[in-house]
Amino acid sequence: MKTNILLFSPTGTSSRIVKTIAHKIDKKYKEYDFTYPKIRTHLKRIHFSENELLLVSIPVYSGRIPIFLKDFFASIKGNNTPFVPIVVYGNRDYDDALLELKELFEKKGFKSIAAAAFIGEHSYSSKVASNRPDAKDLKIAAEFGKDIKERLNDLDKISDFKVKGNYPYKERKNAPKIAPATNDNCDECGICAEMCPMDAIDMQNLKVADSEKCIKCCSCIKLCPQNAKSFNDEFIINITKYLEDSFSEVRKEPEIFGL
Repeated sequence: MKTNILLFSPTGTSSRIVKTIAHKIDKKYKEYDFTYPKIRTHLKRIHFSENELLLVSIPVYSGRIPIFLKDFFASIKGNNTPFVPIVVYGNRDYDDALLELKELFEKKGFKSIAAAAFIGEHSYSSKVASNRPDAKDLKIAAEFGKDIKERLNDLDKISDFKVKGNYPYKERKNAPKIAPATNDNCDECGICAEMCPMDAIDMQNLKVADSEKCIKCCSCIKLCPQNAKSFNDEFIINITKYLEDSFSEVRKEPEIFGL
């Protein structure tokens, strides 16, 4: 059975986890990385058969799947295709995101055979789930991959299973439209614009991000070699303080479902 991974990973955590899992299932897995706009344009209308396995790995945004991904997912179809939803969250909670991802793909012709929620360093603060996924997380991911491989031998015996989450899903809040600011450290290397998953930074004006496009993934902040970008808006500052005060000393562990 051919193994495929579909991932959205602005800061790299979702990517590290799903690749660790997939490597234990099939070292020749096929990767569809739809993090960047140009790639998403070329990845439309992907269909998977019943003889393929699909792993989907995405970050959690405020307890839900990123809303803009729904348009992209609309072009993906399955045919009783074995499927593993994987969400990655920043040590607070993943709320309804895993259930939402699972149900979304099941309505599109996929059959869930396992599911998981993993932890990655929070995009707003390196103090929350610092340096995660770490060695322990990746060991769990590798074991999860081995268990999935075994599960593929008994697909006919798999029945539906529940994951954490509630329906109706958590209400999305209207966050203010803001984007990272740029300080004098910027040397205009262009990494921020190149790696922005929403094309919110123009190569011709690297010091200004488009707040209408920005999804606050913090890719430009995390990847800038000069530490030139940051959020200085009170809204993000207050959220970051809450996260650091409440979750920097807490270690959440990965959760596995269906196995």
